[in-house]
Amino acid sequence: MGNKRNTNNDTEQVLNSLDGIRRATAQPYLFTRVMARLTKNTTLTRWEKIASLFSKPAYAFATISLFLLINVAVLFHFSATTLSSSTPAQDNSAVVSDNEYNLSVSSLYDINPEQNDIAQK
Repeated sequence: MGNKRNTNNDTEQVLNSLDGIRRATAQPYLFTRVMARLTKNTTLTRWEKIASLFSKPAYAFATISLFLLINVAVLFHFSATTLSSSTPAQDNSAVVSDNEYNLSVSSLYDINPEQNDIAQK
């Protein structure tokens, strides 16, 4: 019996809380903004479509992962072929080409020996 009295009391409290309810009103110019957005031309250019596609995190992550995977595969492929096909003859040709281009560092005195004689006098 006490339970029924508490239920009636709770019901009365809920009904009394609804006494101050008013009708909801929209913000000014809401209808105008909704209609403008509905009639807006939504054609996107090709670049805007591509940008909107890559702005989604799932596509961006997949693209970056694919790019990194291709780079790693190319790196391992070329490092494996370079190690397997490397012979002493190829190494010698690399040394010869370095010597042909004279990649050693030289000083100004080596380039202009006349100035070296003047500096010693």
